[in-house]
Parts: sequence; C-alpha cells; structure tokens
Amino acid sequence: FFAALKLFTLRRRARRSPTSSLAAERDHASVLARAARAARETAQMRRAFAGDSSAQRACSIAALDVTRANGRSAVTRCYAEYPVKYLTPKRGIDGDCDCAWAYAVNMGGGLVSGDASGTTIRVDDGCALALATQGTQKVYKHNKRRWNDDAKAGEGDGRSNVGETTSALYASVGDGGLLALLPDPTQIFADAVFRQTQTIDMHEHGSCVCVDWITAGRVGYGNERWAFKRADVRTRVTSNGEPVVVEATRLEASSRDSLNAEISLAMRMGAVNVVASLIIVGPRVRELAKSCGDWARDSATRSMAHGGASWVRASPGSVTQTDPQSKLFVSASDLPLPHSGIVLRFFAADSESVQDVLRSLLAPLASQLGAPPYDERGGS
Repeated sequence: FFAALKLFTLRRRARRSPTSSLAAERDHASVLARAARAARETAQMRRAFAGDSSAQRACSIAALDVTRANGRSAVTRCYAEYPVKYLTPKRGIDGDCDCAWAYAVNMGGGLVSGDASGTTIRVDDGCALALATQGTQKVYKHNKRRWNDDAKAGEGDGRSNVGETTSALYASVGDGGLLALLPDPTQIFADAVFRQTQTIDMHEHGSCVCVDWITAGRVGYGNERWAFKRADVRTRVTSNGEPVVVEATRLEASSRDSLNAEISLAMRMGAVNVVASLIIVGPRVRELAKSCGDWARDSATRSMAHGGASWVRASPGSVTQTDPQSKLFVSASDLPLPHSGIVLRFFAADSESVQDVLRSLLAPLASQLGAPPYDERGGS
C-alpha cells in the first residue's frame, strides 16, 4: 500500500512539475523586477538629495508603494522603521473610489534633536494615494550638550548640520497618477533646529496636491511663540526631471534691522501664528487649481476692503476672533505653461482658520480620493 501511494505521489508531482516550474519562474522574475525597481528608485532618491546624507538616511526609514491590485489602487509595499509607522486602512469611506489611503504615525510622540524621519513613495501609473497624519508633528528642542562632541568631530569633514532634526520625503508619481500629501501642521518647540526637504518627481501626466504648514509652537505656553532657533522647509516638484515648483521657507530666531538692532522672530512675525503653502500641479487636478485660483483672487479683493494684510503687523492679542478676514491672508502664483497648476501661500493667526480653508478648497478632491481632505475623520 505504501509503495503504491509513493508511486502515485511521484507521478502526480511529475504531472505538476511543468506548471510548478512556470510559476516558480514567474515568481523569480517578479522578485527580480521588484528588486530592480527598488534599486532604480533608490538611485533617483540619492540623485534628488545628492550631498544631503541626512535626507537620504531619512528617506530610507520607510517606503510606500501604490500599484494595481485586482484592478484598484492598493498599498502593495509598506515598510517602516522606528520612529515611523504607517496605517493603511483597507476600506475607504467611498469604496467605489480608486484611491489608497495611508496615515503616518510617529511612535515616539515627536522628533528630538538629531532624529531623521522620512519616507520614499512610489505611485504607479494611473494609481492614487492620499497620505495624511494622525496629528500634529512635534519637533522638540535642540540638545546642545548631546551634539557638541559630534559637532567638533565633524568640523574637519564639512558636517555643519550635526544634531538638527531632519524630515525628508521622496515621491515618484507615474503616468496618470495622483499623490495627495495632506499632513497636519508641524509644531516646532522652543530652541528647536528643524529642516524639512521634499522632492516629488512626476511623469509629465502625473499630478500632485501638497500641503505644508508650520505653526509658531506652543503659543499658549509662556514665551514659546516663534521661539525655535531655525526652521528650513523646502518642497521641490519636478516633471520628467525638470523643476516645476521650488517652494522654500526659512525662519531664523533673530536678525538685525538697518540700525543693526536685533529683532526676534516673534516680533517680525507680528500676529501670524501659522505659515502654510498649497501646491496643486497636474492634469487630474486642473479644475481644482482653477477653482483655488479664483477663490484666492476673490479673497484678496475682500481682504483689501478690510485693510489687506495690515493685521499681520498687529500684536497677537489684538486680532479679533469674530472676523475671519482679519485672521488669514492668502497669495497665489499660477504656474507657467505648459504646466497646469497653482501655488497658494497662507499667513494666519491660528491653525483652525487654515484648516477650515483647506477643507473648503480641497473638498472637490473627494471624488478622486474617496473622502474629503481634512474631513475624512468627521471634521476632526
């Protein structure tokens, strides 16, 4: 009986061997293709951040790939190291919408001196990804004692940014793809040194929506309003390797006026407690860019009737909480042809004003993302 069973098993394996071999070959080819793609994307990321070892290190901490799975956009690769973690809900609010969602979580409660946090993202042809956060990203103070020795050691090899907190992102968007970066604001604490750099490399028919904003810190806690040492935020969008948008903001603790008197950052910022930007580029968001541009021009007209941006020079406590026009100022820059898009910049007295505007402006994206940005959690 056992001999007959063994013979039957051997014959069955022999009959299956051609199919099994083909399946093994396909699996092997798939593994090789994924490895080649990962190597190519790593090379692209390193070119984008050439000479910036901190950004390269940050981008290697996490990875998100969105490709076709069963005919829909799906997160097919999700890798993260501490302190980053990604939550990828399987079901969106609108199950019929072709878009994957992911939420970035900081497991340490914030970034401390010397931390490098970031990710590498790939959105395949015709796919869509909405990347949000679970809450405000906090950047804690720069620890001088911890990094003094490393700074001295790096004097001879050109390392000038030892100990700064770094956040980096590299994303590639394929033909017809859409990437929506929808983070909560970054809150920078007193004495912090923070640098953020983002590069979004799109196919000529790719699209992106990128929100980026920072707040004055712990405004209600003593003198921690614009009390950080330095914040350097930079976003670069390219199409087929050609720069389309380079948006940069650099804020430093103090500077000197024409009389060589030192002026603090809090004094220079006046009543402003939030600085934000909204970048909209690509054919899938052409109508959204147009509607945002129309709103910005109408808002500027209304704002001029209320004194324009004169409130910015007022003291923080003098801004009224009842008149929304006295709490927010916006400017807009249309992108030159052949690129369709716009860049909006906001200055506001509080983050709620910016979030309300973002909810309103980006609401049309719900048809492509499956949920309204900044409102997918019930308006929280």
